Amino acid sequence: MKSYFISLSVFLGLMLLAMFVFNLLSAQDVPVYGFWGTIFLAGVSGFIHYFVYGSSSDPKKMIRRMMMGSMFRMMASIFFLAISLFSFRPLSIPFVISYVGSFFLLMLFDVYSIRCKLRPDSKNRSK
Repeated sequence: MKSYFISLSVFLGLMLLAMFVFNLLSAQDVPVYGFWGTIFLAGVSGFIHYFVYGSSSDPKKMIRRMMMGSMFRMMASIFFLAISLFSFRPLSIPFVISYVGSFFLLMLFDVYSIRCKLRPDSKNRSK
């Protein structure tokens, strides 16, 4: 569990650094709330990982929690995007691109980090 949060922090730092470098080199800037959106998504990912793997070891409950966590991630991400789009005018296309890109990158990171936990016995099989 601790190694996940360390790797999530490093991945978040790399994403924020990439956004900062994009702001320096590009003519269009990602707004400040784009950085907060990425931090929000990383926080949601950390919460979901703790929710799924932190308390129960029953496989049936873990799959159920995984499905609930995925639904929560989707709903929280959509609500954050909708609130930020309605609150901050005019519409910022670089924010939307950075937010959706961060969402997909963090989803790929989560899939990569939990792929071994879905079938832990697949490593130990010998032919």
